[in-house]
Amino acid sequence: MTLSSVKIESQLKEEVSMSIARNYMFRKLAVVTLTVLASIAIVNCAQATTINGNMTVDNAFYAYVSTNNAVLGTLVASGNSWPTTFSLSAALTPGVTNYLQIVAINYGGPGAFIGDFSLSGTGFQFANGSQNLLTDTTNWAGGYNSSNSSVAPQPWVVPAGGVYSQGANGVGPWGTVSGVSSSALWIWPSDTNSTGCGFCTVDFSTAITPTSVTPEPGTMILFGSGILGLAGVLRRKISL
Repeated sequence: MTLSSVKIESQLKEEVSMSIARNYMFRKLAVVTLTVLASIAIVNCAQATTINGNMTVDNAFYAYVSTNNAVLGTLVASGNSWPTTFSLSAALTPGVTNYLQIVAINYGGPGAFIGDFSLSGTGFQFANGSQNLLTDTTNWAGGYNSSNSSVAPQPWVVPAGGVYSQGANGVGPWGTVSGVSSSALWIWPSDTNSTGCGFCTVDFSTAITPTSVTPEPGTMILFGSGILGLAGVLRRKISL
């Protein structure tokens, strides 16, 4: 075997070795990328939070969940029989503040709203800093909407005022609402237009804030693309 043949054979072996190393490194980085993305997806699923609750309104209501309190959100419950306890359950949008919005309709006599709400996980918290919230005079905003007392979805007016208590669960004329804590209060907006209105619509809202930031899908895609891009750069450098 000539000297040139030995050199050619050596070069071929070196190129094969480098090619194997490049492919191995690229595959390893690809596996790492997929593993990280899968882990993030699993964490996101595990952190999915649901709001659950029991409530009623004298006389009728529509309940929504929104990520913008200036915009009426997705309808999650409704009712038109105040002696009945109505349940709601809805998934929250991860990573942003959600709002529970209640449109309450009164078509005669006293009007009031009572409820008992909870969150399925610790990824969010109510305005009181916990995963449980009752109707009270501290953590709810209330306000007058209109004189419309029709039982139908109404335009949303962002509630900016306070609320007052008409007594705890069990007080007359409503009595005890099943499935709602005895500490929950019957509440109503405290502004002059809402107080004592026999035929009207009023609005309530409360914020539900995230306790940790969840990566958005776009962020995860960029992260994965970055790792794969790094793999391509390293692969090219090794081939030089």
